[in-house]
Amino acid sequence: MAENYNLVQSISVNKLPNGNLQSQCSHLSTCEEASAWISTDTQNLRITGAGLEVYRSLHEKAGYSDFPELVGMEAYLHCSAEIKTIISPDQQIARNLLLECIKGIIQVESFICTERGYSNLSAYVDYFGALNDKSCYTFTHRKAGQSLWSVDPRHHNLFNRTHVIHVHKDNNQKNFYGTFIDTFHEINIRLILDNNNVVLEVNADFIRIPSENCKNSAIRLQNLVGQNFHQMSKKQIKLLIGGPEGCIHLTEIVYEAFLTMNSSM
Repeated sequence: MAENYNLVQSISVNKLPNGNLQSQCSHLSTCEEASAWISTDTQNLRITGAGLEVYRSLHEKAGYSDFPELVGMEAYLHCSAEIKTIISPDQQIARNLLLECIKGIIQVESFICTERGYSNLSAYVDYFGALNDKSCYTFTHRKAGQSLWSVDPRHHNLFNRTHVIHVHKDNNQKNFYGTFIDTFHEINIRLILDNNNVVLEVNADFIRIPSENCKNSAIRLQNLVGQNFHQMSKKQIKLLIGGPEGCIHLTEIVYEAFLTMNSSM
């Protein structure tokens, strides 16, 4: 008998009338539904408020929670360790969705670069590229002064990102279809697993990307073939398909597929 499981996770970052930013991440799947939010100031990206509402979950209690202990923290790169120190392991939904909210905040810098203190977009791209020069193929191979993207002005809604995962199981194999789509990217992946969760095939389709160099990272997906997907960790997935020659966003959507598979078992 065939089984199907679905997940849609969306981030939207808006600039509020008072000039602050609000990032909201909504998670809707066959097994769970929840929504988290973070607000920050624009100049320093310091958190001014954060909350989570769980509507249904197999593992966590439904209800609303505020996180005043996050107020004052910079919502930027490398803050995940601090968040995991503050939010306990039994609040995994809060950890995951609040960190996704912060990813959204980071992505809007292109649209508020002068408010953040950069002279222009090129200066911001130079800084961000140097900061992330070992995080993916495109940044690793970026030439000095090379612009990776351009942006048109935005006034209210600054950034959107959605992950979509569909899992189809039958008697012979498991098929995972994933889409990573945001303001700058659009990528599809497909994984085929046997009944023992061993990866038989994996491929990616880059539909819309900041640089043609991004496509060169897809070859690292083949490192998944032969691996037992169910037994992998996030760290292992990063080692196999991320890093200087990989793609951060492929890593994200593959890990989302991994989480969806474990939730469906």
